[in-house]
Amino acid sequence: MISEYQGLKLDKFQIEAIEAINNGNSVILSAPTGTGKTLVADYLVEKSILEDKRVIYTAPIKALSNQKFKDFSKQFGSDRVGIMTGDVVINPNALLLLMTTEIFRNQVITNDEELKHVSFVIFDEIHWLNDEERGTVWEESIILAPLHIKVLGLSATIANAEELARWIEVIRNDNVVLIEEHKRIVPLEYYYYSKETGYIGYDALLDFYYEKLKTGDRSSSEPLFKPTSHIDLVKSIEKQFLPALYFVFSRKQCADKAHELATLKNYLNPEQSIKVKNAFLEQFGDEDSWSPSTRRLFRACRKGIAYHHAGLLPLQKSLVEDLFLSKTVSVLYCTETFSVGINYPVKAVCFDSLNKYDGRSFRPLANHEFFQMSGRAGRRGIDDRGYSFAIVDLNYFDKEPPIKFDINKLEPLTSQFKLSYNTVLNLLATLSQEQIEIYFRKSFAAHSYVVVAEKAEAEIRTLSEQATKSQEFLCEHVGSYKCPINYYPKHKELERLRKAYNKLEPRRKNKIYGRQMHRKIRKWEKVLKVAPKKCSKKQNEHCQIHSTEWYKLQDKINGFKNQLSSLPDYNTFNNEFLRKKFQLEQMGYIEDGVINPRGEFARHVYVQEILVTELVYSDIINQLDDDQLAALISCIDYENKRNDYYHKADLIDFKPVKVILNYVQSICGAEAVRFDHRVAVITYFWSKGSPLSDIQQLCNLDEGDIIAVFRRAIDLLRQMREATTDPLLRERFSITMKKLDRDEASILEL
Repeated sequence: MISEYQGLKLDKFQIEAIEAINNGNSVILSAPTGTGKTLVADYLVEKSILEDKRVIYTAPIKALSNQKFKDFSKQFGSDRVGIMTGDVVINPNALLLLMTTEIFRNQVITNDEELKHVSFVIFDEIHWLNDEERGTVWEESIILAPLHIKVLGLSATIANAEELARWIEVIRNDNVVLIEEHKRIVPLEYYYYSKETGYIGYDALLDFYYEKLKTGDRSSSEPLFKPTSHIDLVKSIEKQFLPALYFVFSRKQCADKAHELATLKNYLNPEQSIKVKNAFLEQFGDEDSWSPSTRRLFRACRKGIAYHHAGLLPLQKSLVEDLFLSKTVSVLYCTETFSVGINYPVKAVCFDSLNKYDGRSFRPLANHEFFQMSGRAGRRGIDDRGYSFAIVDLNYFDKEPPIKFDINKLEPLTSQFKLSYNTVLNLLATLSQEQIEIYFRKSFAAHSYVVVAEKAEAEIRTLSEQATKSQEFLCEHVGSYKCPINYYPKHKELERLRKAYNKLEPRRKNKIYGRQMHRKIRKWEKVLKVAPKKCSKKQNEHCQIHSTEWYKLQDKINGFKNQLSSLPDYNTFNNEFLRKKFQLEQMGYIEDGVINPRGEFARHVYVQEILVTELVYSDIINQLDDDQLAALISCIDYENKRNDYYHKADLIDFKPVKVILNYVQSICGAEAVRFDHRVAVITYFWSKGSPLSDIQQLCNLDEGDIIAVFRRAIDLLRQMREATTDPLLRERFSITMKKLDRDEASILEL
């Protein structure tokens, strides 16, 4: 039995997981963030490479794929390691292939021949199956991956890990070993912080708040509690609890807070500052050539303070990550994505707020989100404890009290399964009708329905038995208006309604509310026409006691029945499949059950597949030059933020495009189209060769967001190139990609 790996003594859960892998099993490993789950994945990777077996390592975000690619390339050599993301394709036939989960899903749904040689797939952060936007990708990947491929799923602590493991076991006809570890290697302590209290526990915070309410001067126009800033929190922990991650749920505030702290603090000595400058010079060249955003980032980093968010350029993010690992960053302001997978442990984690904007509204952090981020605190082998600090504003306590998070009340994983047109086409292309029906029965939603249904039906049976026993003490009229307990209160209500109606003036009786009152009176007069059974006072009291219990049981029974009716089951997905199939037939993608060339093209496009296909099969593309084509493609699936600004320029005639947009929406619905023409201007001039500094004058987007627009366009053009069988179109798409693939937007191995 293995007890050590990479010079580290293994914990019990790691030993059990490795033993299960060695015995040829699939494994689901659920453990708190920072406990060493990835060590098991590292072992599997090394074992596979030594045995000359192919293994795929999937991750939810490109940053995690990129980091693992760098790490494994150093360990095993670049010839044995490859990567495939929307941005990068390097050595795709390597023994170890890193990829985003979307890329793996695209391979399994098209039945890629290369998968025949894969022995294991690792799903890092498999709990992303719960993600509302992208969870379907994990579900489809697990369902459709060839059955000879074993699964290693790494997950943060989840409430229903057993259900997840049993689902995978059933649908893949495989032995799945579940390993759960609930204890952290480095214990975590959780505190709330305000300027007046310092960092204290939840109960102490409540005591302070209510005591201040009693003794404080509430007549003053000044807030009762002093406002608290990030500076206050950092100052209070800097002597004992650095390095720290400081989570801010706003990109702009990330940078602003870092610079605000940098005007007051410097955590580096002169020698360390020189090292930081040298790192910037190596990454970005001579200082005179640095962009304004790079200069701004440097001004914070040279003081041991940094920020990290999606609006930074890829090279800027990479440099911040390297500086953090080299221990020259003491406080890193970051957004939530920094907590995903990437191993950057710290002594403390801070929260600027316990609410976040989820794309629709502000809401409190969920339990699993809080513990995922807090889990970065506590460095194994360095710290005895990790610490989590959350700022609270006591002035809003009565409206929005701080959340008391509970590791024992984590939200269960729930299926986010959704059917795309791409999935429908690929299912029709690769599976029989019988297999498609089985596919829907294999969804985690269908599995969960069975699990929940069994529990709900058992509860209904138990409650129904209790209700039947309770009813033995009641007469046959319980629950009806023949029972005096129900009849007389309703009769009094009817009398009040009659009096109110009779007081109305004649003209008011003809108004809408008058007619409604009259209809209500007539209805209840019919219901209460028959007098109730005559019962003694003692009988009524007896019935009152037992009927209350009976009604409670009936309410619970109805609650479980409603729960069952609201759950998606096999029929939900099958009906959705048939609806989308009919729409595809309407548009000519399927004829007499056979997928035609239009449908074949669409099944190899994974972003807005219907819109893209309609544009390609129209004459629009032929009317555009390469720069206009790049601009048009960048508009697809682009969703701007509320305050985004773009320079207006008539570079493309969007009228024929709008005709196609309206056509697709008329058949498929509004959700099938996401398109914003305003972003075209920046892509057009980038394709023309304009420098990034000029592009920035055309919009108010962060540099990282600008580059992301170009990279998404390149990725979609690549999909279109692979989907088409027309050699001229394929060449055209390649040329357009190359015009975008330069300088800051450069992507390797197109």
